[in-house]
Amino acid sequence: MQKKILALIVVIIIIVATVATLQLVPKAPSPEARNIKIGLVAPISKSPVGTDMQRAAQMAVNEINDAGGIYVSSWNTHVNITLVPADTIDDAPGNAVTPVTQAVKSDKVDMLIGGYGSAGTLADEVVAITNKVPFIITGASNQLVTRRGPQGNYGGLASGSANIITDADGMSYMFHYCTTTYHYTKTVVDFFAQEMKPMVATDRNFSLALFYRNDAFGQGVEQAAKYWIQNESLPITIVADRSYDPTTTNYQTDLTVIKQAHPDAVFVADNPDKTPLIIQQGWNDVGLKTAYVAVENNQDPTFYNLLGSTGNGQLLESKMDPFMVPSYSSAVQTYAQKFNQTYGVMPGMMGADTYDAFYIAKNAIESAGTVDKATVRQAIENTDMNQMLIMTTTGKISFSTGVNYHEISPVTFIEQLYWNATTNKLQSQIVWPATVPGISNFKQADFKLPTGYQAGS
Repeated sequence: MQKKILALIVVIIIIVATVATLQLVPKAPSPEARNIKIGLVAPISKSPVGTDMQRAAQMAVNEINDAGGIYVSSWNTHVNITLVPADTIDDAPGNAVTPVTQAVKSDKVDMLIGGYGSAGTLADEVVAITNKVPFIITGASNQLVTRRGPQGNYGGLASGSANIITDADGMSYMFHYCTTTYHYTKTVVDFFAQEMKPMVATDRNFSLALFYRNDAFGQGVEQAAKYWIQNESLPITIVADRSYDPTTTNYQTDLTVIKQAHPDAVFVADNPDKTPLIIQQGWNDVGLKTAYVAVENNQDPTFYNLLGSTGNGQLLESKMDPFMVPSYSSAVQTYAQKFNQTYGVMPGMMGADTYDAFYIAKNAIESAGTVDKATVRQAIENTDMNQMLIMTTTGKISFSTGVNYHEISPVTFIEQLYWNATTNKLQSQIVWPATVPGISNFKQADFKLPTGYQAGS
């Protein structure tokens, strides 16, 4: 009897040992495992912003791959990212659709990241919507890129508008990791009403001129400025409202007309290669010595280098600044230093959005445990990460699901530029607001009117 019991114990021990051994043996990776293909949608060949986005994307991919890649639990292994460029050239709609179609249908990317120009993105995102490919949009600021479907009440578009998308499921694959025109325009007009008006227009409304490229980006800024001035009953009167063809390089005629309207400030909506020309031609050639404000897409080395000393005293709305010394963020400072060491140039803001988006993609795929697009889409919608380079009002990266569909809540601010005669460089400092969530001493300097500034009427 004792021998039988002993034999049974031995058998049990062997079974337990075998099970334990099997548990220690790692499972083999799935034969389906492969690199994850992410398409970078950017004007790589024709725009300095596209180059910045490409460099930032490659830096993020290298970091993720060097750290072991992305763990896909359904494949039981880590895999690397393969970056698939979708060069939209100049982001004109006619040039943007073809490369995105190539990335989706021929290269069969698992996800898209990028999109700079609003007009080009509104056109090329239709490919992603139709084919249900997750697209984290990091550059196009027109809010229609995620609100043009039923979730966003069709962006308030008129019935029959070509921009309306009725495919609710397809629209759910679009995510906006970027400030919208309505968000950053509110920051600009609030600054004029709260900070600048008391200095130059104590007994009258603040006089504002709008000057913008005639495309989805510029039109979005113009519409947003009018909306917020009316919606908040701001003491601002729009004294000039002028648009121009995006290919324009001589703005003196328009700026002369604006000068005759006697504005207290000019709100410029263009890209970092054109905005400096507008400010230089306005201040130096036309003699429109006012305050010019540019928006955050100009947070790029090209803007600073081209504008030069003419930018002394001018304004820039931003949500991320790699040029500031001292930096307001250790994360931004580390990123800027590494980028500069890697590429020999300073980064811009659009690349920073793009860099963050690759980590959002990594988080979503690992949370989903698969590259199935519908499952990854849901994981992106459920994102709850700590903020990275782009500060948010909550300190978290998350996407809203109300009428402001699949948008984030970035912290935006106003910088004043100044010419550093010692370094011969145009630099920046935060002048508004004084505080933001989590930072009580956010403002770095008081706003001062540009030297030679002439108030409007």
